[in-house]
Amino acid sequence: MREETRRKVSENHDWSKLCPDLLRSILESLSSIDFHRTKTVCSDWYSIWKTCVKRPLCPWRIIYVKDSLMLFNPGEDKIYEGTNVGLSKDSYYMASSGNWLLMVDSHLGFYIFNLLTYKRIDLPSMESSIRGGKVRFERSMGQWGHFVEPCRKDNVSKNFIICQRLAVLWIDERAGDYVVAWIYDNHYLFSCKKGDDSWWNLNDHWNMGSLNLSFLDLAYRNSKLYLYTTNGHIKIVDFSGNDPKEVIEKNPYWEHPFRCLLKEGDYICKKKMAIQKSGDVLIIMSIFSLSKDKLLFYIFKLNLESNIWERVESIGDDEMLIFGHGVTIKAPVQDVGDGIKSGSIYFATVDSRPVYDCTVSSCGVFDLATSITKWPKEDSFNNRFVITQWFVPGFA
Repeated sequence: MREETRRKVSENHDWSKLCPDLLRSILESLSSIDFHRTKTVCSDWYSIWKTCVKRPLCPWRIIYVKDSLMLFNPGEDKIYEGTNVGLSKDSYYMASSGNWLLMVDSHLGFYIFNLLTYKRIDLPSMESSIRGGKVRFERSMGQWGHFVEPCRKDNVSKNFIICQRLAVLWIDERAGDYVVAWIYDNHYLFSCKKGDDSWWNLNDHWNMGSLNLSFLDLAYRNSKLYLYTTNGHIKIVDFSGNDPKEVIEKNPYWEHPFRCLLKEGDYICKKKMAIQKSGDVLIIMSIFSLSKDKLLFYIFKLNLESNIWERVESIGDDEMLIFGHGVTIKAPVQDVGDGIKSGSIYFATVDSRPVYDCTVSSCGVFDLATSITKWPKEDSFNNRFVITQWFVPGFA
């Protein structure tokens, strides 16, 4: 009887016509994820949502406790269990774009997942025929598997994948188009985009082996994949057509590889690449300075007139970046705490180590203007998480 009454009440009420003040009060009391989900309910709710007090930009963290994935929102001091927001229990974070996460499971199954709508898109199986190369993936008992080439066989390790985490995701929220690319062991490069029924392997197209080059990092912006290789070279691959195609004539970076001289006592930990909204390429280095006994970040940009890589002191007027994210991110107009502002670099302490290390780590925020690092407030994971990484949801 009570269930029937509840059903009749629901049928007789148009929830989109709630009193605006009441609806606004309800929306503003919700968690960040639920707050942003409400704007997708209907046009009336979206109109009210736009009048709510907006929440400041706040990068989130992916945290692993043993084999459990969690999302931590420092702004709310709130933890979301991965399974509670729709992520598979054995999923591992690889990259993000807007509200979408690129995840991989323990079967080397890739999928992209929308944090707001719970929509999941499974990507082609790695066990299907891989186009463009001579590599194949073989599953093994007790482990993820192997990549096999005519003269080479490499073990696929979970720890190596989630610690190296060389992957990019781009997605058009409206059209639903997407591009995914990832690198394994600095040797294998795979990509796919919407409509593909298998992965591309691009190694053989560029004779990487004969050139004695390997992939150190990658980034994607404006339909172009940027690949930072050994010896400082940067390749550009155009994904605007049906198949990936290397850009040769209009690539100023290939003929002018990255070079820099460091001060005595400065040691390079890691190099990463980021593409600004203007399309310019930045090389970001994490440096440990013995003289200052601290971690620093240096940013370099190619002067297209002199063809010389120059150190720059800023990212941009309204840009900040996550070390390893691949693109710069729009920054808030003013500092909203914990160093979240223009000219900041978000990093994990694993970025200060010259090798990929999955031991306990924490997150920091480096201010380029002052060379000062801020460490976000203590949280309950500081003594027991395995690894943590920053990411910025599209709704954050």
